[in-house]
Amino acid sequence: MEYILHLLIMIAIYTILVVSLDLIAGYTGLLSIAHAAFYGIGAYVTALLSIHFRTQLPLNVMASAIVAAFLGVIFAVPLLRLRDDYFVVATLGFQMILYNIFNNWVGLTGGPLGLPGIPRPFCWVPASTPRRSF
Repeated sequence: MEYILHLLIMIAIYTILVVSLDLIAGYTGLLSIAHAAFYGIGAYVTALLSIHFRTQLPLNVMASAIVAAFLGVIFAVPLLRLRDDYFVVATLGFQMILYNIFNNWVGLTGGPLGLPGIPRPFCWVPASTPRRSF
């Protein structure tokens, strides 16, 4: 059952990424390669808030969306006049800059080893309920 739950979570995450890429590439006609950078920003904000401040998942998700949107606006302002290949190269550069920051800032992101000790999200189902085995 946990495997099916894992698959459903991964499908939901990738669906969100596909819908957001469709909004960018489909409606504006711009190809953005920095998609994973904003995904990483949201993931790190969520993980750091839950580790250091012990906040719950809904607050973490809202905070990560706000931080990623704010950084997206800051990143988008200089790129307003770029089109076609220049826009793709600029987003690729932003992606590579954030990749290097995530990989080398060991004090904040844990570097290539990642962040240990991320607590499990709050579960609304009591842990004492019996599980059925099939």
